[in-house]
Amino acid sequence: MHYAVMDIGSPRQGNLGWWITGPIIEDGGTGPEDMIANLIEAVRAGPAILGFEAPLYVPAKRDIRATIQQRPGEAGRPWSAGAGASVTAMALALVPAILDRLASNVPGITAWQDWTRKPEKAGEILVFEAFVTTGVSDGHAEDARLAAYAARSLLGETATASALGEEPCMSMLGAALLHAGMTDDIEELRRQCLVVKLSKTNLSIGR
Repeated sequence: MHYAVMDIGSPRQGNLGWWITGPIIEDGGTGPEDMIANLIEAVRAGPAILGFEAPLYVPAKRDIRATIQQRPGEAGRPWSAGAGASVTAMALALVPAILDRLASNVPGITAWQDWTRKPEKAGEILVFEAFVTTGVSDGHAEDARLAAYAARSLLGETATASALGEEPCMSMLGAALLHAGMTDDIEELRRQCLVVKLSKTNLSIGR
């Protein structure tokens, strides 16, 4: 199994960080083409778990006044304001672009958000949201590495729970999967993905 995380940011400014860890690839950086090439190789080689460090779903509440409030568990780092709003906007363009490139190079690829179903063979991907908080950053690739290792640890447990609470949502990640042709399940638009949350404060994760 390969675990990959893309830290969403501006590719032109070198802020699109990535890391892939697994039996064949242990590498990362900020180059978009290197990211795509390594991701394609990982998915062709076997099952993969792929995360994006950006808000990937938004609340879809009936109370309109509460709709743009923070999601349960964001703890003062809301998707709808400040850095959260900026990276959400970038993810709207970057996540579909990355998945489209991947799908065009891996025939028959499939992906889903239900983290109770683990990928088992090449071309199968479980997708999730990474939520890296607090602490001093050592770079976007390093943040992606920390998130990839955190996902590997969490998903290796018997029971896995998302870091954010349940709520009605509109999944931008589900829309990106449909756009890339990785699924035909329309319910992905309403499905919350797994959120893997970690704090960089006093955190040390080895290679």
